[in-house]
Amino acid sequence: MPATKLQQRARTKYITVQEFQNQYSLSKAQAYKILKMPEFEEVKIKIGQKGIRLDLDRTFEIMQQLFC
Repeated sequence: MPATKLQQRARTKYITVQEFQNQYSLSKAQAYKILKMPEFEEVKIKIGQKGIRLDLDRTFEIMQQLFC
């Protein structure tokens, strides 16, 4: 049992859109089309003006719900 709550937390892993494309064998257009869906608003985090990162675990859960 952890002594503090800090020891319980795991760091969220964020991936780039290109890693997302490679993981699911998508084209660039398909990947961005999927990410525009309202279900994916909660997994995106904006980096700078144009960069996007995705929460790996949450993205996987949503992809399973939508496409399985």
